[in-house]
Amino acid sequence: MKIAFFWTPDFAWEILSWILEFPEIDCCLVVSQPDKPVWRKKILDPTPVKQIAMDAGIEVMQPEKIKKNTEFHKYLNSLELDFIVVVAYGKIIPQAILDIPKYGCINIHGSILPQYRWASPVQAAVKAWDRETWLTTMYMSAGMDEWDILKIAKVDIDKVDTSIEIFKKFIEIGPELLKNTLTEILSWTLVWIPQYHADATHCGKISREDGEVFFSRQSSEEIYNTYRAYTPWPGIYTWYEGKRLVLEQVSIFKNEEKTLWETPCELVKLWKNRYWVVCADKKILEIQRVKLEGKKSMDIMSFVNGNREVVWYKFK
Repeated sequence: MKIAFFWTPDFAWEILSWILEFPEIDCCLVVSQPDKPVWRKKILDPTPVKQIAMDAGIEVMQPEKIKKNTEFHKYLNSLELDFIVVVAYGKIIPQAILDIPKYGCINIHGSILPQYRWASPVQAAVKAWDRETWLTTMYMSAGMDEWDILKIAKVDIDKVDTSIEIFKKFIEIGPELLKNTLTEILSWTLVWIPQYHADATHCGKISREDGEVFFSRQSSEEIYNTYRAYTPWPGIYTWYEGKRLVLEQVSIFKNEEKTLWETPCELVKLWKNRYWVVCADKKILEIQRVKLEGKKSMDIMSFVNGNREVVWYKFK
């Protein structure tokens, strides 16, 4: 089967490396978003999926736009593709491209549809403290995440899993799920399932500002789950003396009898150089590592030693 992949994020390159081991799949093209400048020198850094494609001798295209891009559409048509597979490409696929492959465009989505449609299904599941999520293959249509479900695979979410751990679990099951989906479509043995749109829930694109937390009105579980959901990006943060303070590592403290000892929102020393904040639910969130705007990352004890006034500081 002849396939083009539209992939961009970090986890995609690992799935692609697995897919390339299946001899029945001929990946002739990888489409990724344009390289972006990084660091102060603004050097263009290739996306991970681009790098592995080039190493494997696969053609890579990075069009600035794919809608109304006549030359790009003509080239895709010339490849006589069986499938286009899309994973978190980052751009809306226009109908003109959806119509190109012989057997359709397939999307890999990180939830059991129609739950958590759109941009951030993994983060939404972790933030809601769901105990499981799913990896779904589906046909693509002009409506985002609305077409028929092809195959699903369950993924357990542990209480301490961050989003990055869920993506790692997807990497373990994604290649086999995709291969089985494509093979069963070609053999006419796959029965797809229409979505029940009335049950649809949605999750939007995450911004940096979504990571702001408020000890005064959020519970320790809400903040901790936001931390799990937004690790590694965008992270969670509060404000200290007018500067953004990123909470790089936190955990819920279990010793319940100590939760009412201090005033909510203040950073207080627990013992043995451990520090915590009482949240709105009167439970403790232990702060373990932070990064103040303009400064380097450091453990909480190092931060306190350099900022003594932070102890008893009243956060939002």
